[in-house]
Order: sequence, then structure tokens, then C-alpha cells
Amino acid sequence: MKRLTVVDSLRGFSLMGILFANLLLFQFGHYGANYPEFYGIDAANKLFIYWVKIFIEGSFMPIFAVLFGFGLMKMSESLEKKGRPVKRAIIRRGLILFTMGMLHSAYLFSGDILYLYGTVTFIVVWVLKFKIRSLIIIAALVIPLIVGILLVNPDFMFAAEQSFATGGLTAEQSEYLAAERGIFSTGTLQERKDFFMEEDPFMAFTDEEFLLLIPIAILFNIPLFLIGMILAKNRFFETGLTFVKKNFIYLTPIFILFKACMVIWPDNDILGTLGIISVYLLIFSYISLFYALYQRWQALKLFEAIGRLSLTNYIAQSVFHSFIYYGYGMQRFGDDNFLLSLLIATLFFILQVALSNLYFKYFKQGPLEYIARVVTYWSFSPNKKTDNKLV
Repeated sequence: MKRLTVVDSLRGFSLMGILFANLLLFQFGHYGANYPEFYGIDAANKLFIYWVKIFIEGSFMPIFAVLFGFGLMKMSESLEKKGRPVKRAIIRRGLILFTMGMLHSAYLFSGDILYLYGTVTFIVVWVLKFKIRSLIIIAALVIPLIVGILLVNPDFMFAAEQSFATGGLTAEQSEYLAAERGIFSTGTLQERKDFFMEEDPFMAFTDEEFLLLIPIAILFNIPLFLIGMILAKNRFFETGLTFVKKNFIYLTPIFILFKACMVIWPDNDILGTLGIISVYLLIFSYISLFYALYQRWQALKLFEAIGRLSLTNYIAQSVFHSFIYYGYGMQRFGDDNFLLSLLIATLFFILQVALSNLYFKYFKQGPLEYIARVVTYWSFSPNKKTDNKLV
């Protein structure tokens, strides 16, 4: 089945957005970016932090999830066309991603997404053959299910608001950030792991509420996967600049405005609700905008190679940036120069683009992509047709 180069290019472009969003975690941990004053960050660097929060954070990771669902559907169609069992291959795909994600989270970066994607794969594999209408209904039903869980557990919502509040720091929270800064910038891997096990003054959840985070995270990603599958079925990337795509492009400034208001005034419930809705709608604006620009700018095809190597490049970003920020490397965790961080990340991404394009002059797939395909197709020659009984 012929690859859609626009999808590979969009995947590569979204990998850049994911890198910039992850910088906040690499440099400030899960909470520190909400308290730039604690690190003595000046106005110019605050501006760049807010730029990432408004234009990048929360909007590119979902694009990756949508494209992952798109890829699963395309893989399913390809397997079926070749006469191979679909479900077993997809489940193995989910298993290898889950395994890679757990290792990635344990040894490199706590903000991993692969194990979550692997988990969601185990769920959506059962609806791959559903018609578009059925997929839309399922995706629509997941949303009230999430709302229902939150309504049944009102304390969970209060705890979530308290955990991510951006007001003044308590004495305990200040001590926590100071300890985190010291351990992450100079400590060992084991010391970082031990730190996660300590009491977290930002985490207002009880043990029961904390356990709800996992199913809610899964439920939030299921509609994104399903949307990607729907886009694959209706040939979204093969139908030109349709009326729907054009309208999402026109609405992009409005979605960004509402998201900006949510970031600037996080305690306003109305702006918060509009901002959350805009975060998800902005996904489709960015996808549509990239699609339109791709038809005009040949330069965007440079992202194709890095998109085809997205798994290898995603892990490579963590290897490089964990060295930049953690104790066994340059120890920049908690550094007050975020502009320098953006510059380093940009140069590293440009290097990834160049190396990825060079790589495909000599090889057909990346090292981690090859491992994933070997497990998926259960063959050391995954590109060759295999007897059904052996797959």
C-alpha cells in the first residue's frame, strides 16, 4: 500500500511540537513551568514559556494520537489485503509499544506517551472493521462517559484544580521544587525515582482518586484514535482542501485566542471551559493548515523522513535532552534560560531532520521501527509475505 507522504510529513512536524512541549517537563518538571518566578525567570523567557503553552502544549501530542489511529487503520487494511491476521498483529503492535514506553518512562523521561498508546491499541483493535458511522457514535459516547465519571467523583475535579493551580506557592511546595531542582540536576537515576515516591504537595488526589487518572487518560485518547481511524476510512488526506478543512483553518485564530485566555487567566471557569474545547479543536485546525500548506510548499516534505522515523526520533529526543537536563549530563534542570533551551531543541531537531533524510538514502526503516515491525508481523523479514499459519 502506497504511503501518504503528507501524513509522514505531518507526523514529523508534530514531533517538533512534542519536543517543544516536552521541554517544559525536561527543564521544570511536572509543575515548575507554572511558577517561573521560582526559578528567577525574566520577562523575556516567560514570554517564550507562554508561547509554548499557547501555541504548542496540548495541541501537538493529540495530533500524534490521531495519526497513530490513522496508521493503525492503514496497517489493518494492508494486513487484510495481504491475507494476514489483523487482530494478532495489531495487539502485538500495542504490546511492543507498551513495553518500549515503560522502559522509556523508567529510564529516560517520565512524560512518555508510548505505553498509553499501546494500552489504547488493545482497546481500539476490536473496532477496526466498524463502519465510519459506528466509530463516530463510539467516539461521541466516550465523552459523556468521561463527564459521568467526573460528575460521580466531584472531589476528583477539585483535586485536579488544586494540583494544577497557578497561584502562590505554599512553603511545602517551594521546598518540593527546590528539592526537585537539586535531585534532577545533580542526582542519579535511582535518586530521581526515589524522589517520585516521596509525598507530593502539589498532588491533591487521594489514592482512590489517583487511580482514576489512568482510565481517564485512556478514555481521553480513545476518541483521538477513533478520529484518526475515521480520517483513514474517509480518505481525509486524499480529498483535497474541502469545505470542512477550510473552515478549521479560518477558525484557527479564534481557537488560539480562547486557549491563550485560558493560559493567562487559569482561574476563570468560563475561559477554562472554552480553552479546553479550543485545545482539541485546534488539533484539526493545525492538521488542516498543514495539509493546505503542504500542497504549496515543497519544503514541508523535508519532514517526511523524520516522520517515517518517528519512533526512533522520539526516543532519541529523550536520550539527548535527558543528558542536557539531568545529573549525568549538563545538569540544566531548573535553569532560568528557557530561550537557550528552545534554541538547543531547534538545532537538535534540524539535525534530526538532516540525519533522517540522509538515513533513508541507505536504509528503508529505522532501528526501533524495525523492532516494532518484527514483533508486529512476528518475522525477521516483516516486509515479505508470510504464511498465515506462521503469523
